[in-house]
Amino acid sequence: MLGGVETTLRVAHFRLAHSRQRFIRAYLRESQEMLLDAFNHALTFYQGVPKRVLIDNPKTMVVRIGQGKQRDFHPRFMALMNHYLMEPVACTPAAGWEKGQVENQVSFVRDQCFKPQLQFDDLDSLNAHLRARCDELNGKKHPERESTIAEVFSEEWAHLRPLGRCFDGYIEKSVKVS
Repeated sequence: MLGGVETTLRVAHFRLAHSRQRFIRAYLRESQEMLLDAFNHALTFYQGVPKRVLIDNPKTMVVRIGQGKQRDFHPRFMALMNHYLMEPVACTPAAGWEKGQVENQVSFVRDQCFKPQLQFDDLDSLNAHLRARCDELNGKKHPERESTIAEVFSEEWAHLRPLGRCFDGYIEKSVKVS
């Protein structure tokens, strides 16, 4: 609930493959701007850029799904990928083994971050809570190592590329004025 009103939210969820370091951010609606903002916040949180990003096939990222791994990515999404020099890898539809980590994380995040039902005054308060909850979860033991997720991330961080300046996703159009 936000401001006493039950609200449907869209949640951007990022997780690095090796360390499993998480970043979660909530939005009121899913849009291209949400996607661009979520990536900027996540990469700022990680203070680095991975070489590849595994994505599902939302319309905000993928315009057309071809055969196999062939995708026509949305131009604005590709502008973001090119800005950060990340390679997008889209999951094959109906191939659960490819996106199992992604799909399983939806249930995990729902259970760990949104139950019982949360109540906040506004979206900023909720996102501050989600950030703190990510820090808590990242402090837990890594499932395959003796270290915590945060400790494994400190090793993984050395392999991320420097962040540089954030992507500015504005659209520029030439128009005639009458």
